Amino acid sequence: MANTSYLRKVVERYVRSQLQEEYGQPFASVVLPLTTGGTHEFDAVSEDGTIVVSIKSSSGLTATGRNPSGKIKDSIAELYFLSLVPAVERQLILTTPAFFDIFMKVMKNKIAPGISVRRIPLPVDIQLEVDKIVAGASAEVSPVVRIQAVAAEVEAKADES
Repeated sequence: MANTSYLRKVVERYVRSQLQEEYGQPFASVVLPLTTGGTHEFDAVSEDGTIVVSIKSSSGLTATGRNPSGKIKDSIAELYFLSLVPAVERQLILTTPAFFDIFMKVMKNKIAPGISVRRIPLPVDIQLEVDKIVAGASAEVSPVVRIQAVAAEVEAKADES
């Protein structure tokens, strides 16, 4: 199982620290009420509550070279939740350059007014770890990757005999 808790602990903490530096106030993960009556946990909310942010560290293309439609839909869901909170600034922050480019291309002229999508790059060491985690998580759910892994395992066992 991929260690996706790293994304929450390290990546989100890093992005919150960058936001704190930019805006001069602390940010924390907070569950906020939505205008619909429900609630949603946002990854970074400014101490004064005026800035609400969702953070995504999705990878670029899938193992088979296609657009990551599930990850795109997950980010669209975050845009939806951002549209349901009253805040001066609402942002979706993406950390991976390839996914940012794909998402912005797919979402051109489709993002609600008052919500911005931006990229905050990660330090190289954190990005490398994120890449490993995302690759592992993708391998767990990708039928092509699983088939390739099984084929390699069968081939290795055949070589042993």
